[in-house]
Amino acid sequence: MSGTYPNQGPQDIGGVEAGPVDTLDHGMKFWERQANSLRSVLQRNKIMRTDELRRAAEDLGPRYSQLAYFEITTSALRTVLLEKGLITEDELKAKMDEVRARFNVPDEMESPLKKGAAR
Repeated sequence: MSGTYPNQGPQDIGGVEAGPVDTLDHGMKFWERQANSLRSVLQRNKIMRTDELRRAAEDLGPRYSQLAYFEITTSALRTVLLEKGLITEDELKAKMDEVRARFNVPDEMESPLKKGAAR
């Protein structure tokens, strides 16, 4: 989609045929609530602004259309926190490894869902 007009990003899909809109409330998974809470706290405490989060999401390029809403938001949060120096890649990796071990959760790229996902 991106590239039809100059400066068009992956989020610019207005007017493109995309089928029916799912209007059902599917609720939020635990990790989605956690990600939403983190975003809310960061914005409320003026650590991050909406425009920073939006820019980071739009910078995902083609990945933008392959991710679900909270995956986009979480990826953008990661980018902004790294850019601001609030976390480092090593700190993030160490914490993710710790949490995966504590809850016996595989790396997301090893997940059967991710391996079989055809988005």
